[in-house]
Amino acid sequence: MGVLSKLFGGGATTSKPRNAVPQIRFSGNFIDIPQRNFFGAYSRSPNGRFIIGWRDGNDEGTHGGARTSGMGRYILLEDGHIAVEGRMERPNDGKVADNGIFILNDWHFYSQELSRTFYAFRPNGEEILHRRFNANLYNNGLAVDGRYAVCQTCNSRDAQDSSILTIFDLERARELARWRPESGWASGYEFSDNGAHIRLEYPRGPKLAYTLSGEFLGRKAWIDEALAHGDAYMVARVLQEAGDGPPAELVRRLIASLDVGLKAAPESDARIKAYTFKLKGECFDTLTDFAAALQCYEAALSLDPKVGAKRRADQIRKMLAQGR
Repeated sequence: MGVLSKLFGGGATTSKPRNAVPQIRFSGNFIDIPQRNFFGAYSRSPNGRFIIGWRDGNDEGTHGGARTSGMGRYILLEDGHIAVEGRMERPNDGKVADNGIFILNDWHFYSQELSRTFYAFRPNGEEILHRRFNANLYNNGLAVDGRYAVCQTCNSRDAQDSSILTIFDLERARELARWRPESGWASGYEFSDNGAHIRLEYPRGPKLAYTLSGEFLGRKAWIDEALAHGDAYMVARVLQEAGDGPPAELVRRLIASLDVGLKAAPESDARIKAYTFKLKGECFDTLTDFAAALQCYEAALSLDPKVGAKRRADQIRKMLAQGR
């Protein structure tokens, strides 16, 4: 094992003979290779030729997850043959491209220091690159042809590594760019065929396109989708960006969006309903429809007295009493 592997938790890899054809069993999201005493999660390449399996647990038992020892394992299969075997502290989130390039997130043994490491490997098991982050790794992604890879971190006290999406150029073995997606953490990633864009996938709504340097090409679609579903936080964002004196047409659209949100909000969720009524009051305030604004502010305060609308409600009540 090299010096970097010792420092960052990656294990040595071993290329297996091409005639090693193990019995392979699949069950849901798991792969079982009895001859190798291996049972773990797996992922296939888009063309089905390669399989990357990983086991976040030790060989002495089934213990996995947060621990202080017991190296995990990963196995790369090519056309049913074992091509590579390796060890890593806590391998997770494996992906493999059509050419056998594969990636893993190492969640590391437990320690007081928050850290995770992203790894990329060639089909023969040689490391292409790794990047250590002072944050948890949320997920990762890999281009179909293995040219680009991506990983996303979670929140962290380290400002440089907190909630960062990092793009890697695996052909040149280097970090290409890092940025914070305005649309938040994605559930999956798709690189365009020409390598110019990355599309972030979400459970609900369209895929959102960014350039590899982080320019948000799908921003309008993202805003439109959120407003269509009555997302109060998107309404607040749009209002803030509009600044003083937003167009009346835009404000009326935001009011319609908030009405959708109020209908969809669970009766038990007083907090979000109060916040939505407050935003609706701000919209009517912008249109100088003070009576409607006061009605919304009062509805918000009845649900949550600490919603932050009392001062403005009192001001409008006084204005209306004075006939202004």
